[in-house]
Amino acid sequence: MRGGGYMWKKILGYGVLLYVLMFVIVSVFIGFKIYGNSWAPIVTAVIGGVISYILAGRVKPASAGAALGYGIGWVVVGVILDFIITMRFNPVIFSAWQLWLGYALVLLAPLLAVKKPAAAPSAPTM
Repeated sequence: MRGGGYMWKKILGYGVLLYVLMFVIVSVFIGFKIYGNSWAPIVTAVIGGVISYILAGRVKPASAGAALGYGIGWVVVGVILDFIITMRFNPVIFSAWQLWLGYALVLLAPLLAVKKPAAAPSAPTM
C-alpha cells in the first residue's frame, strides 16, 4: 500500500498539469479570438471537468473520499496558480462565474472515476 506522500505527488503533479493544459487551451481560444464568444468560457469549464475526469482515471481513487481529496487538491492548486499567474493577465478572473463552474467540475469529476464494487451474485431461490 502506498502512503499519503504518493497521493500528494499526484495531487500536485496532476494539479499543475491540469492548470497548464487549461492555460494553454484558454490561450489558444484567446489567440484565435473565440474566447470572447458567450459559449467559450462554458466550454472551457466543461473541458476542465473532462480533463479532471481523465486524470482521476489515471489515479484510480478507491473511494469517494479519495476522489474528493484529489478534486479538492486540484482546485486548490488551480486557485493558487490562478492567483499567482493568471491574475497578471486578467485581474478580475475570480469574478467570472464560469471559472467557478470549472472549479466545481474539477472538484466533482473524480467522483465519476470511483469504481463501484461488483454486486455479489445472489443465491438462487426456489
